[in-house]
Amino acid sequence: MLRRHQRALLFAVLAAAAALLAWSSTATGDYTVELQPAVEALLQGDVGEFLARAPIYGPSVLPRAPFLFTANAAGAGTIGVYLAGVFACLLVVALLAWVVDARLCALGREPLVRAAVVIAVLLAPWLLRAGALGHPEEAMTGALCAIAVLAALDGRVTWAGLALGAAVAFKPWALLAAGPVLCAARNGRARLLVWALGVCVVLELPFLLERPGGARSTAEAAAKTPNIFHPHQLFWLLHEHVTSARTGATGDRGPQLLRDWAHPLIVATGIPATLAFAWRLRARAVSRVDALALLAFLLLLRSVLDPWNTIYYAIPAVLALAIWEGLTKEGLPWRALLVSGLGYLSFRVAPNHLSDDWQSATYLIWMVPAVVVLGLEAFGLRRWGDRQATSSATAERTADAST
Repeated sequence: MLRRHQRALLFAVLAAAAALLAWSSTATGDYTVELQPAVEALLQGDVGEFLARAPIYGPSVLPRAPFLFTANAAGAGTIGVYLAGVFACLLVVALLAWVVDARLCALGREPLVRAAVVIAVLLAPWLLRAGALGHPEEAMTGALCAIAVLAALDGRVTWAGLALGAAVAFKPWALLAAGPVLCAARNGRARLLVWALGVCVVLELPFLLERPGGARSTAEAAAKTPNIFHPHQLFWLLHEHVTSARTGATGDRGPQLLRDWAHPLIVATGIPATLAFAWRLRARAVSRVDALALLAFLLLLRSVLDPWNTIYYAIPAVLALAIWEGLTKEGLPWRALLVSGLGYLSFRVAPNHLSDDWQSATYLIWMVPAVVVLGLEAFGLRRWGDRQATSSATAERTADAST
């Protein structure tokens, strides 16, 4: 009974922390242009207009809807409504941190280690500015991907499928999580995929039917990158500085080939990576819990390969990485903390002091080695001294801790 009270108190604290983080900034970023018109239509009861005007990540509004309606009814205003949605997304991250803490407790981790993992998970969306830039759904989707892997490790394939399907509907990049989730599952993979596909279709279909251009326009929006080319990515050297003849505005763009194929290429990397991991898993060079490392690797690789990479793209990778470190390492989750800290410096500090070319160089100096080292660890090709000898037991020993 005491433990249940302690767990309930911890969740209340995490939820309160999520609320504080959500309301720590009133910046709305892309929300005003991309999502606010659709949300306003929904709040006015025009569901058809909401479905038609929602961007590709429109389904991510659905779990936020009760919070949005409550804030609107309370007269919170445009910013208050948005922040209520941010809180809803961070509440999913808080739930993830709560579940992970129970697992760490079952493994006998020191209180300092448990606290560090929880803090790394909870602070990543705030430090990497998901809410301030208008995309709190990035953090929610990343949390759902990690939850799907954890559920698969426990043999809860239905829950794993539900979480994976919702994640893909919310953000197409979550397709990268499919391989790690399947590798984490000991059995029931077909049922898992059926649930994931079913949930994704149910959430996405209304938007496809109402959106101008339907499924075709949605597929094109997911596949192609806009005419924006940021310095913090692998292909920056291919950029071209251009000036608009009509407005005189200047900017950078990449080759047409990259604009057309960058996103499909990123998703495609998950296929050989998953096959290689499955082979290593069969050879017992890695364990099922290392699917979290595979997930972190693929999501971090996505960041460095995406021409439109921005600060919050690393959040899902940090969540998976922090959890994997907590479950398989005895010490602090220094890898996740390092990625968060360096990401903040690269995107928030460096632009104030460095040119675009130097921003790209300093970012790649640490990001490329981070991706390589994480890949080596994910595939069992390099193990640090603090690696537990029997990480395969982690999933089994923590199955009861998630309840």
